Amino acid sequence: MPQRLISDAESRYLGILTGECRRLFESSSMPSHDHLHHERVWKNAAVLLEQLYTAGMVTDPRLPEKAIIASFFHDTGLTVNHGPDHGRESRQLCSLFLDSSNLNNADRQEILDAVEKHDDKEYQALSDPSSLAAVISVADDMDAFGQTGIERYKEIYAMRGIPENEMPRKIISNVMSRFRHLETTYHMFPDIVGEQRINARIVTDYFTEKIR
Repeated sequence: MPQRLISDAESRYLGILTGECRRLFESSSMPSHDHLHHERVWKNAAVLLEQLYTAGMVTDPRLPEKAIIASFFHDTGLTVNHGPDHGRESRQLCSLFLDSSNLNNADRQEILDAVEKHDDKEYQALSDPSSLAAVISVADDMDAFGQTGIERYKEIYAMRGIPENEMPRKIISNVMSRFRHLETTYHMFPDIVGEQRINARIVTDYFTEKIR
């Protein structure tokens, strides 16, 4: 069942969302956050969704549809705002896309809230692992790990004007915060947690060597 729901969402949306995301980023030079990043986040979200369905933690048959839309719009606001609060602009762009959808208002709001709040990395409250917001936030965090994550951090922190000598400590702190949230939220999936622990360490080890 989960694979069919995920495949159905891809069949319906992957082409149009890839095209729309590519269009939005065509005038922005952001290789680490372009449509390919959004596609990777969707792939990560699909991994989480399959585990959640299999574990019986979610039953909503439209969750993959909502997740693929949120995945492909979560960082589109970076095309107009490079700051950590770009989720507001992402929400606006996603809302325009949803105007032509047949989703009900509750589903629309769920998508828009997940898009807007995905980059809130304060994690002041425990996340509901079955929520769209948690799936999108953690799927995005997973793409911040590994070699891909290293390049993402270099690019976006430079764009935000963070001095090079301050980057390593800030990045390490951010990575550790993201991983703790992933581990706390999806501790019931030890294979995912173990894989991402290794990927997170790749980033922290790299920037630890840059501290001077």
